[in-house]
Amino acid sequence: MKLEKKHTHKLPLETKVESSIRIMKFVAPRLMTVNGYPSPCECTATITCAYCVQACLLWFEKKAKADEEKVIAHIKKKGLRKTARDLNTQPSTIQYWLKSHNLPQWAAQRVYE
Repeated sequence: MKLEKKHTHKLPLETKVESSIRIMKFVAPRLMTVNGYPSPCECTATITCAYCVQACLLWFEKKAKADEEKVIAHIKKKGLRKTARDLNTQPSTIQYWLKSHNLPQWAAQRVYE
């Protein structure tokens, strides 16, 4: 009988998501409009309607962009090299993050600290 060794390490592409999207019910009429009218809501006690899911995703995207703009403003104020030194990375890495609009969450959190 041969025992198989289980891999306990994480794959490089697996990352822990710190902030998750919270899908809320009955929010579509407050967050979205359809043809100038409040969005309809078809939520039940157990099911979240498509309108509310769409509204939550749009709100999360808007919030993420605002957070990214704050981090970019902080990097511009403090300077690229000093920020790279604080994050213990290369300045070219931060330039790549800014060009690709793909700023890691851990970096954004450490910038605010």
